[in-house]
Amino acid sequence: MADMKSGTNKVLIITGGRTESELLKNLIDHEGYSMIIAADHGLAAVDTLNILPDYIVGDFDSVPEELLKKYRDASVPIETFPREKDKTDTQIAIELALAQQAEEIHLIGATGSRLDHTLANIHLLLLPLHSGINACIIDSNNKIYLKQDNFSIHKRFQYGDYVSLLPFSEQVSDLTLKGFRYPLDGILLTAGSSLGISNELLKETAEVEFSGGVLLVIESKD
Repeated sequence: MADMKSGTNKVLIITGGRTESELLKNLIDHEGYSMIIAADHGLAAVDTLNILPDYIVGDFDSVPEELLKKYRDASVPIETFPREKDKTDTQIAIELALAQQAEEIHLIGATGSRLDHTLANIHLLLLPLHSGINACIIDSNNKIYLKQDNFSIHKRFQYGDYVSLLPFSEQVSDLTLKGFRYPLDGILLTAGSSLGISNELLKETAEVEFSGGVLLVIESKD
C-alpha cells in the first residue's frame, strides 16, 4: 500500500498504456503517494514492481484472471465494470481518486500507441481541473497538464527543457509569457495555432498569465 510521506493526499493512477518500470519506481520512491490506483492493464505494471495498490478498477478485458486472483487473495479492493460501458477505466480511476478527496493526481500509463486513448486521457484532466485539483500525465519524455489560471514554472522543477502552451479551449485571452525565450504580451491564442510550441525558460522562474480559457501545457525532455 502507498505510504503517505508528503502530508498531501497525492494519488497515483497507473493505467493501461505504455508504462516504463524505471519511471514508475522512481515516482513511487520519491513522490510520497498516499494512494495508488491500478486501472485495468495498469495492474500488470504494478505487479512487475511487486507493488500492492490501494484499489484496482476496470473491466479487466486485458488482465489474466490469475493476476486478479493474486490481488483478490491479498484483500485489495477490486471494482469490476462491464466491458460495454460509457466510461474508460482511466475515467473510473480518476473519479475514484476525486471521491477519495485527492489533492493532487498523477497518471502514468496514460500515453502510448493508441492515440485515441491518449487524447481521451488528456481530456479527462478536465475532471480534476474543474474540481480545483492539480493533475498531470507523466511519461518518460513528457509532463502534461491543464491550467485555467495564472501559474509559474520553476526551472529547477521543470520536467524537460521545452515548454509548449496550446489552447485547450477555443481561445485563451490576454496570454502573456515572462521569463521565456519567446515572450508574449497579451495576445489572443486561438485553436488551430502552433504559436506556443517549443518555448524555453530563460530565467529561474517563468510566468504564464491569461485572463480566460484553458491552456494545455506540455513540458518535454526532447
